[in-house]
Amino acid sequence: MEILSLFIRWLHITAAVTWIGGNLTMSMVIVPYFKRTVSPVQRIKLLTQIGKGFEPIVWGCVLILIFSGLFNIFASGVLGSPNLIGPFMRTLGIKLILVLILIVLTGIHAFIMGPRLSQAVDALEPNTEALPEHVDKMRAQMALVSSIIGVLSLLVVLAAAALRLGI
Repeated sequence: MEILSLFIRWLHITAAVTWIGGNLTMSMVIVPYFKRTVSPVQRIKLLTQIGKGFEPIVWGCVLILIFSGLFNIFASGVLGSPNLIGPFMRTLGIKLILVLILIVLTGIHAFIMGPRLSQAVDALEPNTEALPEHVDKMRAQMALVSSIIGVLSLLVVLAAAALRLGI
């Protein structure tokens, strides 16, 4: 059982690192680079292509995180503990709420906002350099959701660290 628990924990951590690391790489490296080097229209097209390539990885990670997280909760024995209500469960509850919000926002970003922005950009004239106001507003909204996703991701990592410390 220890080998299985170790393997599941490894899967959980690897999926979290892949999902969160990918998001942070996009926001801290790729997007700033494209802001300096390509037009707004081209930047959105490139980011859309990268995002579509990353989507299957993200949703695969989400599935792994859900199943491995449930396994970890049940394997920990905390559900049968007399200390069911305490710091560990409070922190776990906070982490689970943050993860749920993160999944919902990621879905909205990937399946609603992204396609709408991509469609609006594709409808522009081929040589358009500057974004029309309504498209720029969509881009700004997506950027805000991306920032919230980044902050929530880091808060989930903080909650995970707090769980390991029993806080």
